[in-house]
Amino acid sequence: MDSELVGRGARRLPRLLLAAADLPRQPTPAGAGILLRRLTLIDLVRLSATASFPLALDVDTVEGLAPDEAAIAFLRERLLVSIVITRRPALAARAPAFGCLPLLHVHCLDSTGLEHALAAHPGPPVGTAISPGPVLAHLSAAHRSRLPRPLLAYGLMEGPADQDAALAAGADAVVLPLQTP
Repeated sequence: MDSELVGRGARRLPRLLLAAADLPRQPTPAGAGILLRRLTLIDLVRLSATASFPLALDVDTVEGLAPDEAAIAFLRERLLVSIVITRRPALAARAPAFGCLPLLHVHCLDSTGLEHALAAHPGPPVGTAISPGPVLAHLSAAHRSRLPRPLLAYGLMEGPADQDAALAAGADAVVLPLQTP
């Protein structure tokens, strides 16, 4: 995986994010970032202090973190988290004001869910984290063209075949599980 980044300045999305609830103990691919999720606020503070690569955060999965602007400011200014994923359109819309790259988490289980999510999406500069990620390859070109960029394939991505299919379908980046030794 190359180290190409999508976006500009502090708002850059690595083409590969490794999903984890802790920092990796082994080397990660060059240019990859870590997507932290399913952890406590205390763990997030501890982990962010030692991170040496881009951090993304699924805000809605952090125990003890309020889903509001103060949390986004704290994440960016104190913890240096630059990429935030949330299922809350209003919160995603405010994140760029704090220097974050926001991605609206869109659950695409059927066409009704996709249409509902797109109707609520704030649009650029808010990108899209589509779940489950493999569905991206099954969407029509018309549906894919309506998804605000950058576009992250997120969830149920298991390996190189899923990664390749998502990138071929137009994903700017993918989330894969962090493999532990």
